[in-house]
Amino acid sequence: MPELRALVEIDAAQPQWAAYVAQTCQGDPPAAGMAQLYVEVAPANSVFALVDAALKNADVRSALQVVERQYGTLELHGRDPASVRTAADVVLRRLRLARDDRTLPEVVAAETITRVSAGQAQLVNRLRSASLLLEDETMFVLELAPAAYVAAAANAAERHAPVKLVYAAMLGASGRLILAGRDDAIAEARTAALAAL
Repeated sequence: MPELRALVEIDAAQPQWAAYVAQTCQGDPPAAGMAQLYVEVAPANSVFALVDAALKNADVRSALQVVERQYGTLELHGRDPASVRTAADVVLRRLRLARDDRTLPEVVAAETITRVSAGQAQLVNRLRSASLLLEDETMFVLELAPAAYVAAAANAAERHAPVKLVYAAMLGASGRLILAGRDDAIAEARTAALAAL
């Protein structure tokens, strides 16, 4: 029986989130404003048939089809949210599962660090895949399981607060998100990210 570890539906990708996915994806890059679907499944090889079925039955494109040891992750996107919902329905039918069968997200750790030191900013910036973390900014670090829920947290945080996306990892046993900005913006982003879960 397949395991639906995560199913994340985004109605409109925010600019930084869309740019991050476009920069790191292996397939068709999404643009800001597009609807997106992220699915994480086990066994990992299931993603091949799921992407194939979705692309054949809905007006969507795929940016991501990743197979790891235990989990597979896919991303589908399109300009029409209804088409992306259709793709989600196709995926669920293929799995013989419902949206309620997905694993609910669990916050493994959530930490806000104020007035980041120059040394720590340098360490974080070595692993960054988006904006730079600067000295004296406030940083929010979130670790989630299953990993694909990082997409929902990052997009919601950016939608509700003027923050910078510094790092996102949505593959593996758990996902990580790092945001940076002013104290008040990070507080808003933290609330929005956690509420999206």
